[in-house]
Amino acid sequence: MVLCRDVTGSGELRRSVLAEHRRYVDERAELITLSGPLLAADGTTRRGQLFVLDVPDERAARAFVAADPFTRAGVFATVEIDRMLPIFGGGRRT
Repeated sequence: MVLCRDVTGSGELRRSVLAEHRRYVDERAELITLSGPLLAADGTTRRGQLFVLDVPDERAARAFVAADPFTRAGVFATVEIDRMLPIFGGGRRT
């Protein structure tokens, strides 16, 4: 699981690279279990990104997010990566 929080006030920067970001994730869809923007309380302002990735290790997750156009453009202030045990969803239950 990759939790990315945007730099405060980076909305215009985010919008300027959004098409490139979408191409990037579309080209890697086989690695993505779930992804989407995090929204502020107003329900429209984007303030981060969540990825649930199907990759072998943290190194692969870090490489994925490092190459994301949002990362390269400086949209993300912080990136947290944690392993996740899927209990519900994705057709698996442990």
